[in-house]
Amino acid sequence: SSLKDNFLFGKHDIDRRTVDTPPKEPTLKRARVEKGKGKERTAKAEPVQFSLYDKNTTCFVYGLQIRAVQGMLDFDCSCRRDTPSVAGIINPFSSNHNLRLYFGHKEISVPVYKSMADAVKTHPDVTVLISFASLRSAFTSTLETLNYSDNIKVIAIIAEGIPENLTKKLNKLAKDKDVSIIGPATVGGVKPGCFKIGNTGGMLDNILNSKLYRPGSVAYVSRSGGMSNELNNIISINTDGVYEGVAIGGDRYPGTTFMDHIRRYNANPDVKMIVVLGEVGGVEEYEIVSAIKSGEMTKEVIAWCIGTCGDYFSTEVQFGHAGSNANSASETASAKNKALNDIGAHVPESFDDLGKTIRKVYTELVETGQITPVPDVPPPQVPIDFKWAQELGLVRKQTSFISGICDERGEELLYAGVPMSDVIKENLGVGGSPLPMKPNLILN
Repeated sequence: SSLKDNFLFGKHDIDRRTVDTPPKEPTLKRARVEKGKGKERTAKAEPVQFSLYDKNTTCFVYGLQIRAVQGMLDFDCSCRRDTPSVAGIINPFSSNHNLRLYFGHKEISVPVYKSMADAVKTHPDVTVLISFASLRSAFTSTLETLNYSDNIKVIAIIAEGIPENLTKKLNKLAKDKDVSIIGPATVGGVKPGCFKIGNTGGMLDNILNSKLYRPGSVAYVSRSGGMSNELNNIISINTDGVYEGVAIGGDRYPGTTFMDHIRRYNANPDVKMIVVLGEVGGVEEYEIVSAIKSGEMTKEVIAWCIGTCGDYFSTEVQFGHAGSNANSASETASAKNKALNDIGAHVPESFDDLGKTIRKVYTELVETGQITPVPDVPPPQVPIDFKWAQELGLVRKQTSFISGICDERGEELLYAGVPMSDVIKENLGVGGSPLPMKPNLILN
């Protein structure tokens, strides 16, 4: 599979030890000219790693996020993975034990480790860590993870609010150790049919509606995690679906940038077009402009920067993300949209027209034979938990026993027909009870 090719991810060298197929001819970066000792020399072009994870990728989840882990296992089942993507959970606040979760209709045991060392020793083939550590512990826990850079090659940091000086230290150390960081302040990313990070894509019904259980032809990169879920929906409606999507995070200094991922997509023959959702603040979108201008980008790019409403305020506006604040005219969303449009990217009139623009470009690529639409296949039936099914009204269950005293039906427990909140509020006693309460609740 081309997803297992052992290339370089820009400066992030991802060592895939599970490669079992010969690599394709790599797509080369534009050779760069370097100066040294009074003469110029042409540096050797480096191949681009275009896969962070594949259908065999496994991960650790840092933090006892049972719901997120179960969501990942349900996604695995919808993608027809043979094995779960979660190898283990790391929770420093407990001893080593096991959790019972579901992989399809089967109940499985997921190990919980107290330390990173125990987890890596037991599962040396794991290459991804998804960190749900709080903003107070995310820095130290990520530093610990970087000690295992021979194993862990991708780290997704979900927490937001990490001090910027600490984030920059993490980014520098990660690059030195050839580790790719997604985030901080991100929901993560998804590779349909292969792997998803944490809560990316939302609930299972949204994953199925957005066709994330199988790959399409369109790759995207976004700042916002919430808006990446919106992109999943827009792309699935207007094209044959998402091939891969990443939310780099809303902080000022993300671990990997727009261009890190765009270069991966541009080098991947299975990606036919690229969608970029930027925002007000920062200048990373101008790197895309430069890449298109230099000819480095060979695929169609559809781009939009959100936050154009900031032009209507008389003062600077700080939007939700830490990095979404224009410190100069060039950092406004309108300025970046204009620059992208002038250089040849497909830029809609507004976000409302993004879907139409994506559909227009996709249709043109299909008509010219550059895209062969991926055939749609129904996903396998993924079981849902009984409690969720009961809330949706899909199942019903007879009561296990009937009591004339206690009634557990409805929103609140009843005792002799009286809500328990009233029993406590009115300090009602229970008839015949030795408890020192007022014996005025008479049982029939």
